[in-house]
Amino acid sequence: MVRIVLILVLVIGAILVVVRPFGGGGDRRPTGPTTSPPTSHDAPLDSRGRPYRPFHDRSWWNTPVPTNAPSDPAAAQVLTYLSTAPESGQGCLRLAGAQHNRWGQPAYWAQPGDPHYAVQGLPAGAPGELKHLRIPQGARGADNSDGTMSVYDMARGYVVLMTDAHYDAATNIWSASGATVTYLDSNGLIDTTGKSDDPRNRGTHRGNNGATSYVRYDMVKAGDVRNVLKIASGPALADRFVFPMTGSDGTVTDPAVGAPPEGLRLRLKPSLDLQHLGLHPQALVIAEGLQKYGVYLGDSGGTTALKLEDTRAEGRGQQWTVTADDLCMLPFTPQFWDVLPEGYDPSAH
Repeated sequence: MVRIVLILVLVIGAILVVVRPFGGGGDRRPTGPTTSPPTSHDAPLDSRGRPYRPFHDRSWWNTPVPTNAPSDPAAAQVLTYLSTAPESGQGCLRLAGAQHNRWGQPAYWAQPGDPHYAVQGLPAGAPGELKHLRIPQGARGADNSDGTMSVYDMARGYVVLMTDAHYDAATNIWSASGATVTYLDSNGLIDTTGKSDDPRNRGTHRGNNGATSYVRYDMVKAGDVRNVLKIASGPALADRFVFPMTGSDGTVTDPAVGAPPEGLRLRLKPSLDLQHLGLHPQALVIAEGLQKYGVYLGDSGGTTALKLEDTRAEGRGQQWTVTADDLCMLPFTPQFWDVLPEGYDPSAH
């Protein structure tokens, strides 16, 4: 009898050893915090299986620049300024957020179950959506002096851009110094342009929005950047602005200096054979987007740069393999860049 009992114990033990890994501990409860870092790769796909793109297809943001688009009469002066003026650096477009650089921009896709917050610290008249903004747990703004962050809420239909976004865990409070709400099914223009089709598109970013103020990692991974992108100019911009901007943080008042206005749109020349320039694969995808849709000057001062999505702040580690200088073989010269007329709107053609 003892031998039989011993055999049964050994057999049952062997079964438990085999079964436990496949059971996954389903009856056990976590003993500590299990909040997963929020990620932006939850971005939806469109009906064709491509990365989702906010705003109308024929909006200013999403309309390709025609091959035969006109040129700004001051194009040569603008490119000379961007490549030689003080703070122009290498005279090229750098990729902020590459390598160990902290100047990328995190983005999050809120879900109906995420907590909502009354964001503090905003100026009077801030969009009402910031009184009940859903933000995924674990989200955080960029780890730099701008603290920018984008939050998409597909269920509520908008994207929010925040500056100086900060979460205080002790008080469970989110704060920001500025915010802009832009509705995803609109033309994406801020209401004060006079050309918006949604009066709820409001905020403090002079016409910039949370969807085009950086380049998304999922779009580049799919080889599918399909909108114009905001860049910052290292040399200070003029203190004036053109459509689609509604203000300028530029400081240059002397027209003779040649500083371009905020809102000016540029694009890589359509005649360039980008495939044969030896670009890094991620830089090539970005360059193809800049060739088809272009960039616009949306910020002044610092470094002339395009912000990459900050996948490290999102908790995914550094997903980008480009370097900050991987577009510098395309300097701001007439050989590589076109400057479009002030206020140029390809969607009107």
